[in-house]
Amino acid sequence: MGYLVLARKYRPRTFAELVGQDHVVRTLSNSIAEGRLAHAFLFVGPRGIGKTSTARILAKALNCPQGPKTDFNPDDDICKEIEEGRSLDVLEIDGASNRGINEIKELRDSVPYAPARGKFKIYIIDEVHMLTTEAFNALLKTLEEPPAHVKFIFATTEVQKLPATILSRCQRFDLRRIPDPLIVSHLRKISQAEKITIADEALLLLARQAEGGLRDAESALEQLVSFAGRTITLEHVLEVFGLAGPIETRALASAILAGDGPSALAKLHEFRTRHRDPLRIAQDLARHFRNLLLLQIAPAEAEAELGKEEKQTLLSLGKLPEQSHLLSLLEQLLEFEHHLRNSLAREVALEILALRLCEQRERVSLETILKKLAVPGSETRAESAASRPTPSASPLPKTTPPPSPTSSPAKTPAQKTTIPSSSAKETFLNDPAIRAALKQFDARVIDQSS
Repeated sequence: MGYLVLARKYRPRTFAELVGQDHVVRTLSNSIAEGRLAHAFLFVGPRGIGKTSTARILAKALNCPQGPKTDFNPDDDICKEIEEGRSLDVLEIDGASNRGINEIKELRDSVPYAPARGKFKIYIIDEVHMLTTEAFNALLKTLEEPPAHVKFIFATTEVQKLPATILSRCQRFDLRRIPDPLIVSHLRKISQAEKITIADEALLLLARQAEGGLRDAESALEQLVSFAGRTITLEHVLEVFGLAGPIETRALASAILAGDGPSALAKLHEFRTRHRDPLRIAQDLARHFRNLLLLQIAPAEAEAELGKEEKQTLLSLGKLPEQSHLLSLLEQLLEFEHHLRNSLAREVALEILALRLCEQRERVSLETILKKLAVPGSETRAESAASRPTPSASPLPKTTPPPSPTSSPAKTPAQKTTIPSSSAKETFLNDPAIRAALKQFDARVIDQSS
């Protein structure tokens, strides 16, 4: 056999080799041990987390010699045939290529025939959501009451596209994204087996950019070996995938948190000269701010997810920003992501985003302004508005006699309201943060607040 890429060479062959799917392994193992086997299984989850591999492992466990059992030998002839796609009893179908009603009719016609060697005849349909509505309808009756020797195993990345009638006939398993520490550990094992020297920082960055997909991480490692040979550094990862390093990302985030626009633009210019991807820079920023928010709200969970070393690094940056500030930054980043992804000038769009993020420090919420305007002894804004005289439909006559100089008018309760002095108003309105915030409000609101 020719050269196998790492993602195929190190594909899990048994339940024990599956990474990060312990809940699925436990349920399937108990079902096999107790003989409580469903007739249809559905594996759901994003790409590259082990759906098809789990389906093949389950097929081996069902058809292995003296099976079904979980502790099968993956080197048995039947297991090797299933692994290489040569088994007559395990038919693996691509739902995208065989999505019509004619293909499902052929499958349905072959269901009654007994298996050739194994105990079950197993149909694995990958990307099952690609089947047409007519194909699903043709499969319904067979899927609900198949012969005792038939098992169906489905895999999909878009479970919402499956009809409810199909979902109700399957035992569903939701496979999870694989945590970064498990991906790092798996990549380290592969590196040791392949005699590849790679820095821990590079492994961690590979795991983060894979976003929970083990196959993506393995493919990235393969690409790095082709680029840098068997000695890989953090700089190689940054150069190949256009990523911003953790130190550079923290520097850019610090400039944004401080509201330092020139420093933020200078850092972005440095990224551009080093050909860093603007979209990945924005994603790294969002991840950094999210980690700061998690560290502030749930320190124990942050340590479990990020690790002690990363937690200490974040704490060493100084006082954590306010939650409201971090939330506003994250909201702005998430809202701008779609625009940045489809922009024709991503570098310019990222610079605009960075400047807007810097402005977040100067913005004050409406609640903060109202709190500062609430001078002790004064009424609320609503009460003050209610106490103002309502203009009449017609103007007052000019012949209204002035009050007698000898008598002073009685003060009504509305006239007893304490009004802030003009000097206090000037001091308050000269606050740069307040002035920047007031520009965002309607002229009517500003008039009432004054």
